Amino acid sequence: MHRIAIAIAAALALAACSQPGSEAADRAAIHDLLMDYGKTIDARDFDGFAALFASDGVYVGGAGGETRGTEAGAAMKQTFAENALGFGELNFHVFFNEQVELTGPDSATATSKSFFMVPGEDGAPKPALMAEYHDTIVRQDGKWKFSRREVHGLLPAPARR
Repeated sequence: MHRIAIAIAAALALAACSQPGSEAADRAAIHDLLMDYGKTIDARDFDGFAALFASDGVYVGGAGGETRGTEAGAAMKQTFAENALGFGELNFHVFFNEQVELTGPDSATATSKSFFMVPGEDGAPKPALMAEYHDTIVRQDGKWKFSRREVHGLLPAPARR
């Protein structure tokens, strides 16, 4: 009887974690949003990138300029087309140090970091940039989206003023 009670309790706990709106499900969905940021950029899916933002979402890129979520995809496309830093292909993001705080039933904040990896002279991957992200996230139409995403360059270190 004791084992049956434990099995039922475990099943109920697992079911609660997978329910939309549960803390575990919300954290998993927010993690997916943070990863989709890199996935869409790395795939050069700029429409998908723009769709990660709430209807009134704001993206603040490394240069400090703000764009609205609907315009963020076009701005990111231009950034990659200009390739001002001359990065070779293939390049991609590696994310780490993710911290999420649920601030309400439909709101959260998050911070994370990334390396932007590029091919080195020998073709091996090497980190070219390191960034830190500060996010305000909202649930809109049942999906977690960026309300505001600020990207701060860490390495190479910003120029001192």
